[in-house]
Amino acid sequence: MSEKKYLNHLNGPVAGKDGLGRKLPMIDEVGPRRPDRYVGIFYFVHKGPENSGQPINVTEVLEKYPEASKDFNHTAWGPPGSVYHWGEPLFGYYLTDDEWVIRKHIEMLTYADIDFLVFDTTNRLTFKHNCKTIISILNEYVQEGWKVPQIVYYTNTRSGETIREIYEDIYKTGFCPDTWFCWEGKPLIIGMPEECPEEIRDFFTFRLSQWPTEPFKEGGFPWIAFERPQHVFRDKDGNAEVISVSVAQHPQIKFGDSAMYGEVRNRGRAFRDGYNDRTPGALRWGFNIAEQWEYAIEQDPKIIFVTGWNEWTMGRFKGPKDRPITFIDQANQEFSRDIEPMKGGHFDDYYMQLIDYIRRFKGVDPVPQAGAKKTIDIRGSFGQWEDVQPAYYDMPFGNVKRNHPGYGGVIYKNDGGNHDIDIMKIARDDKRLYFYVRTREPIVRYSFTPWMRLYLHIEGNDHVGWEGYQYALNLELIDGDFSIVHKSLGGWRWKPVGRAPLKVEGNEMMLSVSRELLGIGKGDAPFEIHFKWADSIKGDWSIEDLYLHGDTAPYGRLNFVYACK
Repeated sequence: MSEKKYLNHLNGPVAGKDGLGRKLPMIDEVGPRRPDRYVGIFYFVHKGPENSGQPINVTEVLEKYPEASKDFNHTAWGPPGSVYHWGEPLFGYYLTDDEWVIRKHIEMLTYADIDFLVFDTTNRLTFKHNCKTIISILNEYVQEGWKVPQIVYYTNTRSGETIREIYEDIYKTGFCPDTWFCWEGKPLIIGMPEECPEEIRDFFTFRLSQWPTEPFKEGGFPWIAFERPQHVFRDKDGNAEVISVSVAQHPQIKFGDSAMYGEVRNRGRAFRDGYNDRTPGALRWGFNIAEQWEYAIEQDPKIIFVTGWNEWTMGRFKGPKDRPITFIDQANQEFSRDIEPMKGGHFDDYYMQLIDYIRRFKGVDPVPQAGAKKTIDIRGSFGQWEDVQPAYYDMPFGNVKRNHPGYGGVIYKNDGGNHDIDIMKIARDDKRLYFYVRTREPIVRYSFTPWMRLYLHIEGNDHVGWEGYQYALNLELIDGDFSIVHKSLGGWRWKPVGRAPLKVEGNEMMLSVSRELLGIGKGDAPFEIHFKWADSIKGDWSIEDLYLHGDTAPYGRLNFVYACK
């Protein structure tokens, strides 16, 4: 399938603004998409039932029991077998093979325009079940017409043995080949080719595992850089090929020493201009990785490799008397390196920042322009919508249910949503706007759960609203034929300001709103709408609910863009 036919590219770029007010850049700021630039992200696959003890949140422990940093046996560190997390993921203390979580990751990383996931198999274990589960789910999206991230394996310890096992399990059997990321015409793998037989050396394009404490290797593929600025690894012709960017770095080796004992040689999330910024709120801004992104973009390599997405856990070891507890790769919120949204704290700030910088490196597609004016008879046939362009496509499997164990024996449950949103359109004439949505199953009106709501942001309208949305439709119905149009009074406070004719038939729904009611000029006046459909969104009406419940199109705090110039 050619790139132009992928459904996510037909949508054009999504819009969004994070909790710090940073707006995602569009083509006028970052330029058109460059198809010869790639971004990979370290994806961790180690969390499994064989090691699923009680989760211990180290950030919380150090905040509630600061004395625990001086006592290896403090009760706050939990019973033997506990699993240490630097913080709590937004989706809970999940295990890697939780299919509901995998699908959420795929949605987020697809919208971020990540090209490939790099599975961490550096410690000899290949996590066959977890990896094959992820690959199978990725392949489902590929078969549905979506460009989702592909996969690469990173090996190091006993690299040859590890690669042989991966080759036999995945590549030699031809397991989901559309999910393999290829480089120089062959599947890319990271490891030691000299430890592999000729058959395997011929099958893959190799890049060498590059540890931050080793001398730089020709053909190295770095997962993190302890030097600053980062080293640029070049191809055989001397061209910049790959550079690492990471959320935080631990050149002193032990991240926990900075979290607990004042060690200053490690660089936390808010490191900038040569020091760790400890001012309130600094952790949210991602100053450290921003500096690394800026340098990497200046070097303009073919690949930028990001560490990381979802590591979360780390071992706890006995240290010397003055620093009795040792954490290596992660420690607390400040000294950790995951981008996946967390519960509380910086939430999705790093995810939105990831989208931003990927666009600044790779460019972005143009916003699709609205088609010709067309009046829609809301009481008429849905066939009126067939020639309306553009169409916006939502990723499938948006309403799957969750029922899966996590750490500590907790069963995570989510009843999904009532509808899986499929296609959306907007039409207009001189006086009205018309909205259309199609789902993958018949639309059912529910009185006991929020269903098929439409949130609107009118670009250029200074009214803040709720998370940027000034208007909402379907917060309530008058009857079967009309929806109420609500305007936000700020936050989750809404005032009814009008009504919208509505029709539902089978798996299709359409409704109509006066342009004047939304503050949009009549006739040929240009305007831009950022919109989101959301079904079965439960919770306390925080932005987190758009990640956790039901189906949202597009996902999370992102929005589709309808532009009429």
